[in-house]
Amino acid sequence: MKQLHKESDKSIASPEPSCAALLMDVIPFVMRYIRMEMRSRRMRGLSIPEFRTLVFLDRNEGASLSEVANNIGLMLPSASKIIDALVTRKLVIRTALPDDRRYSSLKLTKLGRATLMQARHGTEASLAEKIAALSPAQQAMIVETMQALGSIFVPTERPSADKGK
Repeated sequence: MKQLHKESDKSIASPEPSCAALLMDVIPFVMRYIRMEMRSRRMRGLSIPEFRTLVFLDRNEGASLSEVANNIGLMLPSASKIIDALVTRKLVIRTALPDDRRYSSLKLTKLGRATLMQARHGTEASLAEKIAALSPAQQAMIVETMQALGSIFVPTERPSADKGK
């Protein structure tokens, strides 16, 4: 394996890169591969911001337009156009709350979830092919490591919605 960690950090006493340094060196490459695979498997005609919105809503059901805009890095009017397009394509449901009609709760439709899952399953299969080159012991170590990282970094619940304010 190529040495990924840069030797410029003299604060690390051991010759081996720290766990944090390895995570910072390797995870971007893994994520780049996953993004490339997911994007290549997205529904025909679905833009990258639309696809990213589906991914966000899959993990954040009931999110507001403001939360979507913040996640994909767009202003509210642009995010609103994306949501309008996804609603028109029957990939997202927009529901106004009865007590605050200005706030809309967004969630995937069955078609939206199926569209996303198709891309996800194809990407998982591609990752499985790559990982198959590792020994069963190495694969088990990765599973154990990912579970440990998940216990630290994966939120157990979504932060409360800000109702677009």
